[in-house]
Amino acid sequence: MKLLRNPLHENPTASPVIAESLPFPFDASARKKLTSTTPHPLPIRYQLIKRFFDIIVASVVLLFVLSWLLPLLIVINAVMGNYPVFFIQRRVGVEHRVFNCYKLRTIPMNPRQTIGSWSTFLRNNKLDELPQFINVLKGEMSIVGPRPHMLSDHRNFSKVLGRQYFDRLKVLPGITGLAQVEGYEGRVTSLEKLQGRIRCDLTYINEWSLWLDMQLMAKTLLVLFKRPK
Repeated sequence: MKLLRNPLHENPTASPVIAESLPFPFDASARKKLTSTTPHPLPIRYQLIKRFFDIIVASVVLLFVLSWLLPLLIVINAVMGNYPVFFIQRRVGVEHRVFNCYKLRTIPMNPRQTIGSWSTFLRNNKLDELPQFINVLKGEMSIVGPRPHMLSDHRNFSKVLGRQYFDRLKVLPGITGLAQVEGYEGRVTSLEKLQGRIRCDLTYINEWSLWLDMQLMAKTLLVLFKRPK
């Protein structure tokens, strides 16, 4: 992993310049305070408790579920034309560290081939994100936490929200999180969705407990089961 430079370190008072790829226009009022308190890194004892919990859960999932499910998904994915079957993308993790985030590929190798029902099934049920349990065991991700953003989104979102955005990087990114349970998932298409996602991330860090992690894991499963297929 390498450390990604904080773009606000060089000139923290500079006016934001929003990249053309941002799907919504910049609003000067976007940098309003998203939470009542500024989150701090979890104390060491809590980091150890959370890490131990992540290792236990990820090991159980990999041993009893992914040991047979992942090979099956890989074979079907290859047959459906989604190969190489794994999609590796650079994402931003804790303290600006960049890492390789693992997913099952849901985009056909042939660019003229449209995304089929199999890929849609993988995405809707979050099965394409199952390889991220490997990231958890490697210590790059947690089961629960703020979702890791792509490098381009990281740069754009930080320019919109300023220093508050970087507070979400004080903990390991997660496979799921409060923002996902509250409906702030997928591509960010509006300023309101971005603010809602970051507000959830900061609230999670401020209020973290092992019980909260277990609740969010259970709610994630409920959301997936209730989601239309």
